[in-house]
Amino acid sequence: MDISLLNSKKHTQVFMLALLMLLCACDTNLDYLVTGYKQKIIVEGFVESGKYPRVYLTLNVPLSKPIDSTNILDHVIRYAKVTVSDGSNTEILTSRWDDSHFPPYVYTATSLKAVEGRSYTLKVEYGGFTMNSSTSLPQSPEIVSIQSEMVDFTDTLRLLSVTLNIAEGSKTAYRIFTRKSSDSRYIETPFLYNNTLNDTGLKTYKILPSPTKTDASYAQGKYFVVGETVDVKVCAIDSVSNDFFKELTLFNNTAENILLNEVKPLKSNISSPGFGIWYGVGVKTLRYVVN
Repeated sequence: MDISLLNSKKHTQVFMLALLMLLCACDTNLDYLVTGYKQKIIVEGFVESGKYPRVYLTLNVPLSKPIDSTNILDHVIRYAKVTVSDGSNTEILTSRWDDSHFPPYVYTATSLKAVEGRSYTLKVEYGGFTMNSSTSLPQSPEIVSIQSEMVDFTDTLRLLSVTLNIAEGSKTAYRIFTRKSSDSRYIETPFLYNNTLNDTGLKTYKILPSPTKTDASYAQGKYFVVGETVDVKVCAIDSVSNDFFKELTLFNNTAENILLNEVKPLKSNISSPGFGIWYGVGVKTLRYVVN
């Protein structure tokens, strides 16, 4: 999601399913002709350092329909006007199918590449409504080192960790992805590091990827084979994005309880009648041979 954060088909599908499930339990604002059916425009967009912005748009699925891949595809928005600006340059994004993602329809730029330290505004126009958001692109993290640790039950597998140098006052959280030589995609460690935004200086975090059954490295789980080459990608996000993804992680872990208890919705930074997240990602990638 190259890994770009949401360039992982699995990750994007989990993101969309979580938002759709949550919106089925929420009071929404955008009325349509079908009696009893209210919709929101779900926005997932990001700018990653050195790359073009990417935006995914869907409508939430009616309560009467199952929340599955087929129905999500039926609710993909293909004809919106999506504009991104960095204050000096503005571009209307072009849309296209992209089978490497889910949903497989993306709005992306062709000339406006993301630069760390800049702010980016998003405007989505669809169905007579206009939704706005803004975000900043954090500085990419400083990766000091990657370490391997022996495990008790075998000589051929290792656990990995990464040490970052976190500047005081940076107020950034981190998401960590890895791609082993056998993998076709980057796989996320399902934790949000420094989500209290209090860590500074040298901090070491465990790397614990969670591959699915379709990944070549599924049998290895969180472990890494001695001698294999691994790309480690550390992604810095700002405090607003941190709050959103922290609550999304909680929702994914306790979806049934949330739907039953109607807890507060995620901290969306998309103006009404939109819902979702527009965020910047400062990225640093390091290649490591497991020893």
